Amino acid sequence: MPVVCDGLRLSAGACVPEEPRGLVVLLHGIPSVNPPDPDDRGYPGVAEGLAAGGWAAAWADMRAVRASPGYFSIEGWVRDARAVVDAARSLEGAGDLPVALVGSSAGGAVSAEVVRRGAPVNALAMLAAPATWITFAGDPAAGVRRVIDQAGMKLAPGVEEDPRAWADEFERVSAEDTIAHVKIPTLIMHGSADDVVPVDHAHRLANRAPKADLRIIEGAHHQLRRIPEALDILDGWLRQVLR
Repeated sequence: MPVVCDGLRLSAGACVPEEPRGLVVLLHGIPSVNPPDPDDRGYPGVAEGLAAGGWAAAWADMRAVRASPGYFSIEGWVRDARAVVDAARSLEGAGDLPVALVGSSAGGAVSAEVVRRGAPVNALAMLAAPATWITFAGDPAAGVRRVIDQAGMKLAPGVEEDPRAWADEFERVSAEDTIAHVKIPTLIMHGSADDVVPVDHAHRLANRAPKADLRIIEGAHHQLRRIPEALDILDGWLRQVLR
């Protein structure tokens, strides 16, 4: 599945079964420089699992993540996410399908913003998403260090020396503000034991969302895509809202 945004060709893929019931677009969160778990099949694995359940599923690495080129910015990720949605809708056999955008962690905040800006999707799922960015970084300098040292992403020249404009973009992509403008069915799912984004963020989002279905998984940690119960909840919810 080719995805190009701002001249950047993003690493992406899709799994499309025969006669899919709907289209699911997956967006990741902030990556980590830690070595990957060999048992983790990543978002391609999640897409394969969704396809086995009858869903067409697409994923992409947004700019500066893994094999995708470019410099990280949250507004850049918003543009990338819209490009991924448009590319997924152009897949053969997917043009008339109902679409759900499923964002994990920071990808959840990006997904909500993409919907607010008019992306043609029918449902939104936010998995372990931050209501605000305070759990990511408390100030611009800390955000820069988090991106470079812990996420391994590149920043545009000059950002490290003066990150104020770069950091201001996060204020415009704050899920707690954005979600109030999202009118489509919205699943907000979080683990009670999330030590990356505290579970109270899910309650804050649900309190602001016009059409929220809040699901808290007891004992679950941050990476909900790796938890079978979470994927079962997602599948059941998709079957309900994308009829």
